[in-house]
Amino acid sequence: MSLPVPNLDDRAFADLVRDARERIARTCPEWTDLSVHDPGITLVEAFAHLTEVLLYRLNRVPEKTYVEFLNLLGVARRPPAAAWAGLVFGRAGEDRPRVAIPAGTAVAGTGGADPRPVVFVTTESAELAAGAAEVTVRGYHCDVVAGELLGPGTGRAGQILRTAHAPLVTTTEAYDVVLGVEVPPGTTGEVAAGRDFGGRTFEIWAAVSGFAGVAPDAKVYQLDRSTGTVTFAPAVDGGGVPVAAVPAAGREVRLWYRTGGGPAGNVAPGTLTALRTPIPGVTVTNPQAAVGGRALEPIESALTRGPYEFFALRRAVTARDFELLATAASPAVARATAFTRSAMWAFAHPGEVEVVLVPHVGAESRPGGRLPMAALLALQTEDVRAQTQADLDTRRALGTRVLAGWARYKPVSVRARVVVGPHEDPDAVRRRINDRLYGTISPLPTPLNPTGWAFGEPLRASNVYRLLEQAEPGVRYVDDVRFVLDEAPDQVVRTVAADQYQADTWYAGAGELLFRSTNGGDGWEPVGRFPGEDVRIVTVAPAAARPGIVARPGHLAAVSRDQDGGSVVRISSDLGETWTLVAALEPAVADVAWIDREGAAALLLATDAGLYAVAAQAGAVPLQILVDQADPDRGFSGVRAFVSDRGVHGVAVAAQAQQGVYLSVLGGAAGSFSPVGLRNVDVRTLEVQLDGPATVLWAGAGEPDASRPGQGCQRARLFEASVQWEKMNAGWTGGTCWDIAFDGPVAIAATQSGGVLRLDSGAPGLQWQPANVNSGLPLRDRTRFMAVTSLAVSGPGTHRGRVLAGTAGGAYRTDDGAAWAQTAGREVRQAVTIPATWLLCSAEHAIDVVRADAQS
Repeated sequence: MSLPVPNLDDRAFADLVRDARERIARTCPEWTDLSVHDPGITLVEAFAHLTEVLLYRLNRVPEKTYVEFLNLLGVARRPPAAAWAGLVFGRAGEDRPRVAIPAGTAVAGTGGADPRPVVFVTTESAELAAGAAEVTVRGYHCDVVAGELLGPGTGRAGQILRTAHAPLVTTTEAYDVVLGVEVPPGTTGEVAAGRDFGGRTFEIWAAVSGFAGVAPDAKVYQLDRSTGTVTFAPAVDGGGVPVAAVPAAGREVRLWYRTGGGPAGNVAPGTLTALRTPIPGVTVTNPQAAVGGRALEPIESALTRGPYEFFALRRAVTARDFELLATAASPAVARATAFTRSAMWAFAHPGEVEVVLVPHVGAESRPGGRLPMAALLALQTEDVRAQTQADLDTRRALGTRVLAGWARYKPVSVRARVVVGPHEDPDAVRRRINDRLYGTISPLPTPLNPTGWAFGEPLRASNVYRLLEQAEPGVRYVDDVRFVLDEAPDQVVRTVAADQYQADTWYAGAGELLFRSTNGGDGWEPVGRFPGEDVRIVTVAPAAARPGIVARPGHLAAVSRDQDGGSVVRISSDLGETWTLVAALEPAVADVAWIDREGAAALLLATDAGLYAVAAQAGAVPLQILVDQADPDRGFSGVRAFVSDRGVHGVAVAAQAQQGVYLSVLGGAAGSFSPVGLRNVDVRTLEVQLDGPATVLWAGAGEPDASRPGQGCQRARLFEASVQWEKMNAGWTGGTCWDIAFDGPVAIAATQSGGVLRLDSGAPGLQWQPANVNSGLPLRDRTRFMAVTSLAVSGPGTHRGRVLAGTAGGAYRTDDGAAWAQTAGREVRQAVTIPATWLLCSAEHAIDVVRADAQS
């Protein structure tokens, strides 16, 4: 809570005139005409006005004191940023010799409302190689000042020099400002980093944010880009000895820097076409819009930010420190949030801090206040992220690891029907409502939402009702509020999985997208996007429920089918946030299992051409594991790895073409597999049930004839004198069994046409319980369900035991096994949820506004 700041003198014009009248009455009783017509009163009012002006300036003394205090703390306005664009230099004719494009090549923009040209300059040399058609060079909207003489050194502490041009702009380059101090002839060999200019050598000094803790001989300086002020080390001991090196007397101090910049440089594509630096036979253009230009920070913003910088002291300790320093590290960062990773992610290590960044987007890229997600993604560049990461690394506490990354966004469109009074203009109301929605649902601050949408904050229908009904006086009522999303697993879902480490976390593969839900299916976000592929399998590293299983929280594998029918295998160690390509195989992969090989994670791949093992790392080479010497190319439809109660590492595989099931008790090593039965059975899936000390292997059978009920499942207890298979087909009505899962002793089966069947494996009279056609699962016709291809039982969290089913009609879930409901799809009515590190942004809203007299 801020303290009230009193005025030093709170008297106004009327108070001064009243005091003067009272004084006249006391000291000069013969002055009886005190009306405004009296000349004396006119003079009183004139002096009262002048005194009021003096009091106004007097009351500004606290504000000046506040500003001076921030100056003492070193708070400076953030400098402008220069826009950048990829300049494509091409050839004007057919000749294709080598053409040099020197650093400093100027390119001007043509057209536009501003008659002044916008000039971009390349800061690195390049060449159009012989035979090449074009080359791309980054250019910046700035003026390059090379080797400006700031002045001679004095040899005294605290010397201050100023540039001829200010402010100095920032760019995405690491060394956009270089300060050099002249070195005497003959000492060049002693210079660690130098630059020649005008026949003299200048030693490069380093810029620092403060002089505390620097070595006495460190050659450093402070730079205020907003004012162009260069400050050298002061003396703090009273003896005039500087705390660091200062330029010797008479030595030239020169600065290489850039000035200009600002939002004017954010020009449209195809604007930069005029070469200011002539290069014969060369044309230039910018295929993409220039981005990154930002104006000098307003003084009001700096005054508001000042106290927070005082608390941070340029050191990152608290979450607020990280957020403040992240936005200060680069003008391209507008917002940031920081959190302890281990408090949010099961895979995180202690001491890790994640900083999520939101880029600055200029007003020119936000027409009408609308901020499309594409504008945000275009500015989330790696160089800005790396610059912020490097700055935070220098300010973090010892033992803390910082990970800076860009935010992720979920676009949402609000659809609603709004009824207004008979005298309202529907078009005007619609415009105001849209402006309010775009201004509220925005990742960046707006006048309607000064902080921007909060990280992880859901958008609820009640928010929209309140926003439309209370903020718009002409609205009678609002109904039919819906939220429409771009993507959701609400069509064909081929695979689902539940994370056994992260609470309430599920995965669902639909087409080229892999979705993740962190709230038990209430909301989904795409975390894997594989264009041109079809996600077929997602499997999570097993829970370390027994000794011998290595805990790997956050690890999952995804297998997708490419357009040629082959398979692509990827892994993630952070719940799908990032992916690593492991292998691409020509044969199709039917099933995947996680195993441990000499302490390292690996995957077993059941393919149409054999069983393969591949290390869970980039560039791994799949190695075939020979299961049956008589048929080395035999295909497999399923694979499961497990650790028994006695610590035996087992692997079971199901062969295609009704060739039975094989078992290895040596972790799937080559030559360790033996047949354990089920020949002449079309086994489509395997699952292992760890029932106390017993290890039970389940096999689900296929059924090609849609008119038959199917063979159901069979099970066998392993590690007994002989493996005996027990048929589990009583009550089975679903045709092919595509997947099996367990919720405690209850077996759950995904079927081709019977929905999801359940069987209590510990109850007498084993019989599958059919799904009711009114259960909520999607129907193919009145009596048959759509195919259910995958099942997952929720792990830890508030929804433990909830079952997720992947079907031809989307992802469905149940809490009691009887009633099913589709998880959040593309259209929701209650709330749009997002993970704690995501933000909502507006897509195109569609508001139908009608007059009350138009109601039928």
